[in-house]
Amino acid sequence: MKCIFGFDIGGTNIKIGKFVLEEGEFKLALDYYIKTIISDDYHDLLIQIIDEIDNNLNDDELYGIGVGVPGPVVDGVVLGAENIHFGEVDIKGFLKEKYPDAIIKVLNDANTATLGEWYYGDGNKASSMILVTLGTGIGGGIIVNGKLLKGATGSAGEIGHIKIFPFNGRECTCGLSGCVEQYASGTGIVRTALGMMNNGNTVIKNKKRIHAKDVFDGAYQGDKICLDVIDKTGYYLAIALADIADLINPEKIVIGGGLSRSGEILLESVKKHFASLCFYTVKNTEITLATLYNTAGIMGCLYAVSVDEEE
Repeated sequence: MKCIFGFDIGGTNIKIGKFVLEEGEFKLALDYYIKTIISDDYHDLLIQIIDEIDNNLNDDELYGIGVGVPGPVVDGVVLGAENIHFGEVDIKGFLKEKYPDAIIKVLNDANTATLGEWYYGDGNKASSMILVTLGTGIGGGIIVNGKLLKGATGSAGEIGHIKIFPFNGRECTCGLSGCVEQYASGTGIVRTALGMMNNGNTVIKNKKRIHAKDVFDGAYQGDKICLDVIDKTGYYLAIALADIADLINPEKIVIGGGLSRSGEILLESVKKHFASLCFYTVKNTEITLATLYNTAGIMGCLYAVSVDEEE
């Protein structure tokens, strides 16, 4: 049977899916993680991908390979991905040499997640959609007229680097300051919480190390400081989303990534502040939580290959 492999590459793990064609539809047959090999030679990671394909292909016919990479991608070439030690690497060319008859698609990992959530998840194939992924950092992707917006250098959808405090804001890993990633990511939530802990008694005050989950747990327990932190986080994120919505006017905004699992408490804060920050004709934009979670990337790889999505 024909099959497609999807690889969602992260700095810690690679999420892998194998999809097999059954009754005219590609269905998920294998779904697992492996540890990402990080070295100064990018070939090590690419060989790791090849090994997983060869070890799991069995008697199936390889139809295509989709790869999501944590960095900007143009024409199958990743322009750089610091957390996996990639400079400019022609991933598509490398894989095409090994599998010349297969369709090869290489995209930014947030874009694969966007495609997955848009087509198979809560995006419901909307004509226009914004996905924002909340984790250690913030990523995102944009669908306009049913097409993924990639940009001239593969950098469209860098939602985490929208400036909400461009002057005297928190320093960002991108080298600038005031990026929303430093306020509404898991890291940003912890920084906000640390700055507010002296405002009163709080369940997180005596913890040796605070994680974003601790803040959400405290908020669900009714802890006032934690509730204030989550509300501020919703406000910070709403500033960025309102700016994008005013420009794109999407049908839907979907909040994904690990922090989206914390549920309605953040969503309600975002909705409240969004309505007061955006242009009046877009204030009723539907905002929902993602449904695919950690499979969004491999599902987006499936979509990119199966419909021959342009790179």
